[in-house]
Amino acid sequence: MESKSAFVDVESPELSELQFQDISQEHSENETHTFSEFPPSAADEDDESGDKQKLLEEDKSKSPSFWSFEYYQTFFDVETGQVLQRILGSMLPIPQRNFLEYRIRPNPDLYGPFWICATLVFTTAIAGNLANYFSTPPTDIYKWKYEFHKVSYAATAIYAYWWLVPTTVWLFLRWRGNLASYTYLETICVYGYSLAIYIPISILWVINISVLQWILVIIGTLMSGSVLVLTFWPAVKNDDKKIGVILLLVIVLLHGALATGFVVGFQLQINNLLFCKPILNIFMISAVFLPLHTNHNIYK
Repeated sequence: MESKSAFVDVESPELSELQFQDISQEHSENETHTFSEFPPSAADEDDESGDKQKLLEEDKSKSPSFWSFEYYQTFFDVETGQVLQRILGSMLPIPQRNFLEYRIRPNPDLYGPFWICATLVFTTAIAGNLANYFSTPPTDIYKWKYEFHKVSYAATAIYAYWWLVPTTVWLFLRWRGNLASYTYLETICVYGYSLAIYIPISILWVINISVLQWILVIIGTLMSGSVLVLTFWPAVKNDDKKIGVILLLVIVLLHGALATGFVVGFQLQINNLLFCKPILNIFMISAVFLPLHTNHNIYK
């Protein structure tokens, strides 16, 4: 068989108009594209939304039981900065800001109130023993001993106050309609933080000056009690005025009675009570005047 060969005549008129160009390697490399991400499609978005919906449904279906540790863990999910802000807010009454709405919501906790009560138990018991030690003259007949039962007494009084008083207040508000929609956990949280002001005051009770001790009681009760009055006022302002004022008065009196019990039971001697009757009268007048002043002047 004869071999056939093909020749291209570049000088032919048909190919004479063709133009050849040299493409550099650098230019081709610069225009090389690599795809690392692909544009989303409608099918992918549907799949993602469906997966999220399934996860949410699984989380709801796996809500922790009331008897499980995870259920109560949510009540202690709070940051240190939030606890410090709430402690400071419970000591400084600001009429324009409701402590519960501005500081507690939407995340009420039990972590801060629990440790506030625990700290107050030990500071009150230790300060009470120190006050008795400094006020006891050294004699051969009587020897001072540390009274450990003050810790149990303080713990019983503080934790009972923290739970029983706000529970009663919440039940009363619920019975009256609770127009502010305060939850039980929020009420417990507010009362727990309201005890924070008594921690530094209980330490200062070591100073064996009766007038100073009672002045500290009055200051702590009025400052922290004012926060409670301003907090629960929205829940009773649309109710009967007499009932609202009585409730606020009871809140302040019970709040001051706790500190008064500590002073009488742990700090002061019996013979100093007669000397402090004028101060007790001032305390009672202030406790009565505070809700009335709040009712007529702050919220109208």
